[in-house]
Amino acid sequence: MEFAFEHTTNLGPGINPAAIHLPDNSIYLFAVEDGRLLAKKWAPDPGDVPWGTPDFDAGQIATRDKSLSLYRMKNVPRVGMFGAWHQEAVMDSDKLITPERQRFAIWDALNDISNYLDGADIRLDLDNIVASASLTFKNPHQYLSGEDNTRMVPGNKIELFFSAGDSADYPMGVFCVDRVDMSVAQETVTVDCRNISGKVMKDQKVDGSYAYPKDVYAYVVEALLTNAGITDYQVQEPADPGTAWQAGMTFDPSTDYLTALTDLLTISLNWVARETMGGQIVVGSTATYQPLIDMASKYTFARGADLISRQVTRDDADVYSKVCYQSKDTTTEATLRAYTNVTHFYEWALAPHKTLYITAPDDTDLTELQDLADDLAARMAYAGTVEQFAGPFRPHLLPGDEAEIVGETETRLLGTITTVEHRMGAQGFYTSFTVDSAGVLHRPQLRDLIDKVDKRPQTGKRLY
Repeated sequence: MEFAFEHTTNLGPGINPAAIHLPDNSIYLFAVEDGRLLAKKWAPDPGDVPWGTPDFDAGQIATRDKSLSLYRMKNVPRVGMFGAWHQEAVMDSDKLITPERQRFAIWDALNDISNYLDGADIRLDLDNIVASASLTFKNPHQYLSGEDNTRMVPGNKIELFFSAGDSADYPMGVFCVDRVDMSVAQETVTVDCRNISGKVMKDQKVDGSYAYPKDVYAYVVEALLTNAGITDYQVQEPADPGTAWQAGMTFDPSTDYLTALTDLLTISLNWVARETMGGQIVVGSTATYQPLIDMASKYTFARGADLISRQVTRDDADVYSKVCYQSKDTTTEATLRAYTNVTHFYEWALAPHKTLYITAPDDTDLTELQDLADDLAARMAYAGTVEQFAGPFRPHLLPGDEAEIVGETETRLLGTITTVEHRMGAQGFYTSFTVDSAGVLHRPQLRDLIDKVDKRPQTGKRLY
């Protein structure tokens, strides 16, 4: 038999090459390079595929094993990819790190179950990196989940996308299954799940990886994420590691990784952690880290047209009459304080000495303290009002976005979107969201500033 190849091209270096063509038309290219198994992916756009000019990504290491040889791979339809290889012994001087061994790996297949999805409810919160979702699937003849066997089990990863017509897929989140409820009589399956932060970070304890010695702060954050098994993350790197701020922490071994990360962020000035809809964890400053800044957008809504319902809640729990920034002068051991009165826009009756104290870094001069107090007092003028809206489906809307509403006579900035809930399925497509009147785009939230005063690390001990 003679094969006539329509397209030939050089796809890069490596030995034992293997290519896998998946049902979603994406292609994975595997090869052993410098003893490591490298995987490259190409996901062609819908339509005619330019097979003569494939565009693979930079690739990633597909296994932690080193010194691979005799690599082989096989694709089993609807099951996944099977790989086998030989690994030589890995030594560190005279110390044996990994013995010589034969390895066998299975990569589960990605199954498209879009046709069975009956409804989805996704909940996102600016104050909580953990996102949750509840999905309902049709289950004819117990195809997805039965009394004895099931395709859907806790731990499965679900990637949710939205598309309309011939549009490209829009990511709606990467979730891990927590619970599967199967109803025999109704032929339905209900799946409760959380995102990567909730499933991987929250469910795991730090155990033996409880000590993080003092180092560049960004490196400590990266070490914690790596120990949790997170591989897809972005952490803001310091401009100059030699002069970068350093910190360290120790935790009780029973602390979960999400609480440890939260405690670690609490000692920073304005660092936060966010999980993108593509499942990547991004950590950095809300004021200076561009990937975090780019996540937030501004949207305009027309009253009566873009919004179906509206609810207003007024609460003075986070409303203050006065703010104070204070700092310790290490030379004189004195404490400097700068006060500013808050002129509340809504003219609520507040106790005159309801004061918020915020501690700035040591040796901050009085002029800067006063500027900080004036700026915060100006922002607090609109605090206290939370508005809830419901309207047509908007998959792009995220917590942290800024919202303004257009009426017949005026356009008014409402604030920052703090919670979003998407509902989609056979019963219709809707988006509801909550707006905090004190929020400002690309600025730390007032709630975050207050939390840093009220909530010190709960389980971790800072290493200075």
